[in-house]
Order: sequence, then C-alpha cells, then structure tokens
Amino acid sequence: MIARVWHGVAPEAKTSEHLTYIQDELFRAYREAPGNQGTILLARRRTGCTEFLLFSLWESASFLESLTGPDVDGAIAKKLINPSPTVKNYEVLVTDFPKDL
Repeated sequence: MIARVWHGVAPEAKTSEHLTYIQDELFRAYREAPGNQGTILLARRRTGCTEFLLFSLWESASFLESLTGPDVDGAIAKKLINPSPTVKNYEVLVTDFPKDL
C-alpha cells in the first residue's frame, strides 16, 4: 500500500475557494482513480493563510499512474494553490485502523 501526501497553502482570502476546489475536483479525481483506498483532507489555519494536507491511500504505486501519469511524484492540481505544492509518496509498512473506519 502507498500513502500519498500532498501539501498546499492558500491565502486566507481564498481558503473557501480552494477548499471547494479540493473537495469537488481533487477528491473526485482520487475517488474515480483505480486503486484508491480513501482520502483525508486536513487543514491548519495560520496567520494570513491556510495549509492543506491531502492524505490518500493506494493499493500500490502502479495505481498512482492512473491518477498522475508517469510522474507519480508530481502534483495533479490544474489550479495550483501555491506555486509548488509538495507531494510525497510513502510505502505503508503497518496499519491499525478500526474495522468500522
């Protein structure tokens, strides 16, 4: 299993607009991609901006290519929240989720 972590920052005045974009566009793209095991969006309000952390789980790295194309470490956002959002992919070694999660 692969965990994909995307980090972006939106100016405070555009937080709502970017939240809508993430929910409507990115969540949809993740949900429709084969191999997606779920997605979580976290937010942290800071002075003058909001940091977003989008965390998703994938069956394997090969499934990420259906979302990203050959550059699995690249951001897929068409509308960039910040000039270079950070994307990192990690191999999941251990999980401990409740069965009803």
